[in-house]
This record gives sequence, structure tokens and C-alpha cells, in this order.
Amino acid sequence: MAALESLEPAGPGLAHPAGLPPDVVSTAAWPPARPRQWRPWPGRPRARDLLCLAGITLSGLYGLAMIALTPGLIATRPVLLELLSGSTTSIVAAGAFAHIASKLQLTVVIAAGLPGLMKFDLLFWWAGVLWGHRIVELLARHSRHAAAFARQAEQRGSGFAATGVLLSAFLPVPTPLVYAAAGWAGLRLIPFIVFDLIGSAAWAALLAVLGYMLGTSGVAAANLVSRYALVTMIALGAIAVVPHAWHVLRARQEARARLRAARPR
Repeated sequence: MAALESLEPAGPGLAHPAGLPPDVVSTAAWPPARPRQWRPWPGRPRARDLLCLAGITLSGLYGLAMIALTPGLIATRPVLLELLSGSTTSIVAAGAFAHIASKLQLTVVIAAGLPGLMKFDLLFWWAGVLWGHRIVELLARHSRHAAAFARQAEQRGSGFAATGVLLSAFLPVPTPLVYAAAGWAGLRLIPFIVFDLIGSAAWAALLAVLGYMLGTSGVAAANLVSRYALVTMIALGAIAVVPHAWHVLRARQEARARLRAARPR
């Protein structure tokens, strides 16, 4: 934590010229075009760059591992699953089990979901601190909503970013982008953690209450997921992979179209 504290942005935001890093691009056209050999860091990577990149890579692998564990845990140990993954299904399932099991309190379900929900948030905030607009541009390039949020974060600074972190679970924007934009916009470490904790607790409470209201129906759904584990794993894997594959295919098609348009006739 102390090491990350030392990496906090120097300025309170990016709304004023004095707080702008030298490599910030204009917001006239967002996202800006990336160079062919794109790297999140300018020049040679530092140790902190490699460490942050390794953490982000491991977060992706961790997410895939949680997909494999979900069918086996959701009907037997939903609280453990939400502690590890923080997934929507695990918190709803734990809330449903709290309705039929008097020993499981709803407050325990909400608290257990917080580590799973927040486990990699600080990592993406740190990426925003280290790499600024480079990582934000990468995360925003496939969504108009994400690009609009990035523009607002650049123009309005840390105050807007703090609100975004607080409401990140409810926004139509990828949460890693929100956290990276917060680091880029100058939101400091302690405020980031506080807003992230409050927002995550509100989201976990909403999901847990929803599961509690479902009651036996939620438990039956969890048992169904556990029973058809192989089908569930395939479905969850498809949900995780198909959108990314579609974006990659679309980007390649757009690149080919630009190349064809640039060729002399």
C-alpha cells in the first residue's frame, strides 16, 4: 500500500493545463489513433510497468479460473464463491441461501462479496496512474459510452472520476475503464478506496437483497447451474469470449476498410 501511495498523481485533476501530463492528447477526436507498435508505457518499461501489466494479465486468468469453479461452488458454498469471484450470480445465490438458512445472515453475504468485487480495482487505478491516456484509450476504444466517459474524466478531473468510481457498478461502462480513468484524472489512493468500497457495498447489497427475495427460486436456480456444470461452463465461457472476439473481428474489418480506402486508385 505504501508503495502505491508513492505513485499517486501529483495534481488534483486534468481539467487545468498545469495538471496535464506531456503526452495527453486533445479530446477533439476520441479515442486517438494508436501507433502500430502500441505499448502502455512511453519508452522503455520500468519495473512498475511490468509488475502492473503482469497483474492485469493474471486478473484475466483468474477470471477464467472462476468460470471453471462456479458450477461446483454456487450450490454448495455460494459465500465462498462470492468471496473469491464477486460475480453477480454468486452474490444473488448467497442471498437466496440466506433466505432459507437462518444461520446465514444477509449482512454476511454483503460483506463476503466485497473482496471479490474489489480484488482488482486498485490494479486498474494504478494502471491509470502509470500510463494515463494510453490505457484509458485502449479500454474505451470499443464503446461510445466508454469513450464519452473518458472525455468527461479528462475534462472534469478527479471530482467526476470519484463519482464514476462510486457508481461504477451501475454505469454502462466497463469498470476497469472507470478505475483507470480515475487514476489518470488524479483521484488519489485513499479517496479511490473509500468511493470504491461504498459503491461495491451498495451493489453487493442490491444483489444480496434480490437473491433474498427470490428465496427458494434462487436456490433452485443455483442447484440447476450446479447440476448442468459442463453446459454452464461452456455458456459462461462463451459469454466471456464472444464479445471480445466480435470486437477483434470488427476492428480487423475496419482496419482493412481503411487500408482499401487509402490505396491510390
